[in-house]
Amino acid sequence: MSNEKTMELKYAGSLETFYKYINILIENEITEEEMKKLFNNNFSFTGNPNRVFPTVSEITKFYNGIRNDRYSEMCHPYKFATLKFDKLSYFPLSEKSVMIALLDIFHTTPNQTPRFKMAFIYTLIYNDEQKAWLFNNLTRLDVDLFPKNWIEVEIREGFKYDSEMPINELESFIAR
Repeated sequence: MSNEKTMELKYAGSLETFYKYINILIENEITEEEMKKLFNNNFSFTGNPNRVFPTVSEITKFYNGIRNDRYSEMCHPYKFATLKFDKLSYFPLSEKSVMIALLDIFHTTPNQTPRFKMAFIYTLIYNDEQKAWLFNNLTRLDVDLFPKNWIEVEIREGFKYDSEMPINELESFIAR
């Protein structure tokens, strides 16, 4: 059974997939080989505009664009350094699907300065053929609409935002 800070065992693999993805994103090691292990074919992005990516190649191209172009645009004149998490929660949908909500903080140069906050909901499904949790959808989210009644998950060491700057003082971005 779950408590307030840990994920139910049947969904724990989805959190492992989530953290693998975050590490790949931060380290900028987004390759088709790595994405194939983490993303479902027909992955979709719910935002403006909505998008469906029918191949891992297209998913990889999308994420490389986000990481190397969009992050650079957002952070200019600074450079993106890392992500830290202010909140991490989940909501079970079924035995084999779960949503994970993230409120993250972009740190930039110089000195990993916190600058921006963003929120997303990731939908993961368990793929019986691969015997793995895979990303199925990413939904952009207004930071002020972060789910308040979901099950909170303890953020892993090294990822927790230290609140050196109050979160309400950070600029809010909505992914596009």
